[in-house]
Amino acid sequence: MINEPMESAVLNDSNQPQCTHIKSGFQEIILTTRNPQIWIKFLTTQAGWELKSTAKMGDELNLWELPNSAKGTAYLLSNKGEDKGYIRLVHLDKVRQEQIRSDDRPWDIGGIFDMNMRVKNLYALREKMIADGWIGESPPIQYVFGPFEVIEWIARGPDGVRIAMIERIKPNLEGWPNLVKMSRVFNSTSIVKDMDKSRQFYENILCMKPYLLSNKPSDSEGPNVLGLPHNMATKISRNVAILHPQGTNDGSIELLQFEGAEGSDFSKQAKPYNFGLSAYRFAVDDIAVSHNFLMQNYMVTSQIININIAPYGRVRIFGFFTPDGIWIELFEIMAQQ
Repeated sequence: MINEPMESAVLNDSNQPQCTHIKSGFQEIILTTRNPQIWIKFLTTQAGWELKSTAKMGDELNLWELPNSAKGTAYLLSNKGEDKGYIRLVHLDKVRQEQIRSDDRPWDIGGIFDMNMRVKNLYALREKMIADGWIGESPPIQYVFGPFEVIEWIARGPDGVRIAMIERIKPNLEGWPNLVKMSRVFNSTSIVKDMDKSRQFYENILCMKPYLLSNKPSDSEGPNVLGLPHNMATKISRNVAILHPQGTNDGSIELLQFEGAEGSDFSKQAKPYNFGLSAYRFAVDDIAVSHNFLMQNYMVTSQIININIAPYGRVRIFGFFTPDGIWIELFEIMAQQ
């Protein structure tokens, strides 16, 4: 969605305490899917990514409070040359599942709304994706803010998953040497009911800093990337906060509240085992400190467990739900013996 600083942005407040020891932005996003082969084909052909590992899931399913009979396979994919912004596909057997955001519209709250990637040749990519059944919230929108001119298209595909694709027009995009077709996932959006409450959690509990703060409607009526009725685009303000442990836009969480548009609430369906974008994973420096801090200041729904997760090896990990019902896991890579 909004992925670069706007003129109304407030950037990089450096006064936030580092209390949860989160190293950086999210390391990976989990996508729970009905059919992993569809996603593997899309990511390796259309996006130009690679399949890094395939592994049976074991004790990590305990984090999700699934029965012992549950089985799962995880497929890790990455933009070639990158060591972050991964997508981990999860396919489960013997588990009752539903889609997190079923029959939804962009202004419906709950769950993870989208994942953001930079792209090249957006219009050519769009034609291929439409042929595969993807549907956009609107046609690609070209717009200017501050010094940037971009084209953006938000499209919905398998398992109800949306990708926000952004192509820089000018100035030239720098610092993305591995962008050939589609970049790593660098931002992800959630639609929230109460921006103040959500920001308080991410800033005061997870100790993230604002990269961008903006609250404004469209400047004129007409098509818009979020698919609002054309005549309502100037009447419904979009309250946006992009947050990151170091206040950057790389593995950041974007909170979005539509002021004046109300819809359904999918928070209760936002379980890590349900279909769709289902969880974030962040690396931390000290898992015990993070767990203790959250136990004292918020709540944690799992204990720390030790498991193997490719490509990191042995990790210590635990999980919890945000106030908006989104599942987050924090992990620490254990020292090799």
